[in-house]
Amino acid sequence: MNRIPERVGIDQRPQQANDRSQFGHWEADTAVSRQSLASLAILAERVSRLTKLKKINHNNAEDFSKAIIYRLESIVPAKRKTITYDNGKENVNHQNVNASLGTQSFFCNPYHSWEKGSVEQIVGLVRRYLPKKTDFAKVSDDQIAYIEHQLRKCLGFKTPYEVFSSTRVALHG
Repeated sequence: MNRIPERVGIDQRPQQANDRSQFGHWEADTAVSRQSLASLAILAERVSRLTKLKKINHNNAEDFSKAIIYRLESIVPAKRKTITYDNGKENVNHQNVNASLGTQSFFCNPYHSWEKGSVEQIVGLVRRYLPKKTDFAKVSDDQIAYIEHQLRKCLGFKTPYEVFSSTRVALHG
């Protein structure tokens, strides 16, 4: 039984997201710890690898969806097209995210979290700073901002933010 309402599989995700030929396709995940009720929301844009982090007080659907909206609402709508999730219970409010941000949701096949490999790689990099037994409740917003800044260097010595910001978006009206 599928517990995610209106779940659309990754096989329906646009080809531009799959082949990384278009900006605005995001992947979402959480970093959790058995030592903490708090967790870390992690978002990664597939082309630029721009990463957005946000501490959440509880690893639940309400807090996770609010974190996604908070971190992506300032991004121009043309650069927030889709979000790919795994099948965790924290993702059941994806429709609220879509309603707020104008995105579409896609979900990995069960037990195939590698299908959102960009964010999985970022989770691994974040773990260099915040190991698995970290109590996320004790991690400050300044520490999270520092980690986010450190994750920026890739793609021909440009930061993901520079790549993301320099891409022109054609507006179709």
